[in-house]
Parts: sequence; structure tokens; C-alpha cells
Amino acid sequence: METQLLRSFMAVVRSGSFTGAARELGYTQSTVTGHIQKLERQLGHQLLDRFPAGAVPTDFGARLVAHADEVLDAEDRLRAATRSSGSRPSGTVRVRAPESLCTYRLPAVIRAVRTREPDVQVWLTPGGLDDATAAVRQGTAELALTMEPRGPITELTSERIGTERLTLLDHGARAGTRTTWDELAGRDALLIEEGCGYSDDVAAHLIATGAKSGRRSRFGSIEAIKRCVAVGLGWTALPAISVESEVQAGELAVLDGPVLPSCELHLITHPRRHHSEALTVVCEELRRHWEA
Repeated sequence: METQLLRSFMAVVRSGSFTGAARELGYTQSTVTGHIQKLERQLGHQLLDRFPAGAVPTDFGARLVAHADEVLDAEDRLRAATRSSGSRPSGTVRVRAPESLCTYRLPAVIRAVRTREPDVQVWLTPGGLDDATAAVRQGTAELALTMEPRGPITELTSERIGTERLTLLDHGARAGTRTTWDELAGRDALLIEEGCGYSDDVAAHLIATGAKSGRRSRFGSIEAIKRCVAVGLGWTALPAISVESEVQAGELAVLDGPVLPSCELHLITHPRRHHSEALTVVCEELRRHWEA
């Protein structure tokens, strides 16, 4: 069996479409379609269900994913072992990370990687803790970053590389306002959607007060929260790095309130998968960024 057929299959699984797989692999869509059809004939099973919204693995296809990942990982290890010692790192590293890191931290890391090793590409996809660890576990990402009040409990390899400070925020007119959990509990709160560790911790503090509750809205976007807070719709708790420009401009104000614990940043990789030279380069730049 040609391993390229498996690579095309895995690319369709990752991207959810033949078009996305073709773009990832640098092929035409017809080439990817031909690869999948040939693989289905060889295995005697349909591997993908085609829908207008995209392609998803059949039951047999889903079972094939883990085996295909092992075969391709073994091929990558063999290529790495036989590569000339003078060759430069190359390849694509897929990273899952929280929105705030994708927007405010990782562009600088990607620039450093590109400067150091131009043939290494980094693809970013926003995702919370569960999405990030699932992507590494399933092989749809080589690397995940988590930003939680505590380190993740996982069978994957987890390395603490730094912290990010959290801050309580309101609209600019409330700059310097002193507050307490009881007072905050009675006001409208705008928080990141459930599953975000630091927002869930803030919500737990509010519940623990037993105070009369204001409205608690959950958002999937930090940018949306910032805009709503800026017009006075409530207060929030966000990573300090994500609000620096708005605080400096006076659009948002830091509240003098309960101390929030910093979030721990953990670098997540799969312990049994091959760590390519490209992945090593990205991990080194991530460590360097938070050491600075």
C-alpha cells in the first residue's frame, strides 16, 4: 500500500474536506479524490461519507485513522533516521492553542521560527483544553498549548513553560474601582464559554458568595467580550496580554479587586509519536518566548 494514499486520507480527515486536503498537500482536488478511491478499493470499504458541508470518516474510516497514524509516524521516523545530518529542518507543525495566545503571543513565535528555519511552517488553530488535547491525541495536531489555572490531567506529555497573568476589567469610567467577589456577583459578568478553566474558576467564585446574582453571559470570543465591556454591558476577567492596548487607550479599566491566580502554560505533545526536527524547533522557540 502506498503511504501517500494514507496521507491524503488523513489530510481529508483533518481538514474535513477534499479541497482542504488538496490545499494542505499541494495537490489538485482530483488527485486527492483519486487517492481516496484507490485506497477504498484496496481496503474494500468506504472510508468517508461525503456531505455538502464536508467529508467525515465512516465507522471503518474512523478505525483506520489510528492505524494510518501509526504507519505514517513510522515512515516519518525512518525518513528522519536516514536524512543527511547536514539538512535543514523542514515541514509543517500544526498547533492548537487558546484564542488569546494565537492572537497575542504566537505570531512572534512564528516569526522567530521563520527567521531561524524558513522551511518550517506553523499552522495555528484556536481551541480550548479539550479540543487541544484531543487534537494531539488523534494526530490532527503535533502540538497544543493550554492556558489553565492548573496543569491538565492527561496521559500526554505535558511541560510547563510559563504563566500568563489574569486581570479583572470593566469599562474605562470605572478605572481603579475597588471591588469584592460579593459585589461582582451582583453585577453582570461577561465570561468566556464554559470549558475555559480561568472563566470557570471565576464563575465558581461568584456562585460561592451566595449573593444575589447578576446576569452571566458566556462568549466564544475574547474580542466580542472586550467590545461589550467597553460599552458598559458588564465586567470580565481576561489574560492581561489580550487587553493591553484597550487599557492604555482608556477603553477598558483594571479593577482593584480579588487577586486572580495566573494561568499556567503547558506544552502538550504525544509521547509515542515521532518528534520531527520541525517540531523540535517550534518547541524550542516557545520555551524561549516565555523565558524572555
